[in-house]
Amino acid sequence: MKRHIILLFVAFMSINAMAQYSEVYLANKKSIDLRGSRVYVEKQKLDKYSAANCFSSLDGVDRSRDYIKYRAGYKTGIGLTIGGASLAAVGFVSTITGVLVALPHALAGKKSVGADIAMYAGITSMIAGGACFVSGIPMICVYKTRLNRLEKQYNTSLQIGASGNGLSMALCF
Repeated sequence: MKRHIILLFVAFMSINAMAQYSEVYLANKKSIDLRGSRVYVEKQKLDKYSAANCFSSLDGVDRSRDYIKYRAGYKTGIGLTIGGASLAAVGFVSTITGVLVALPHALAGKKSVGADIAMYAGITSMIAGGACFVSGIPMICVYKTRLNRLEKQYNTSLQIGASGNGLSMALCF
């Protein structure tokens, strides 16, 4: 019986200490806003390393490396998508130009090597640009989802404290 009373007393004291710590921690914690891969705290943009420090003590696990990795993946996806679309557009223009140059030569019965090179280079550019574009879209989606998950974990908190009816727990997000 003594053992149960002592365990109950220790449990009550540790829960009370946790409640006091969580109140101090939550008073100092500010919510973050994620726009793209940029992190804002109270409408001020944080640089990459300051934003990574926000995630350094998330759930007792260092998630700063995850943030940097997810941010790099998101930016790579953006770069692949924009670069791929640009390369495909240049390839399309090159192919159309090659066709327009080769058409009068073909009607005259002559061979235009420059027009053939422009057409084949344009087709190759369209294929490569399309591949970059198609591979960039999933990268954006996957890494943006992971960044959003990190933001949600950061902004979610568990509050433990004493209330009029006993112990209370609240999940704030």
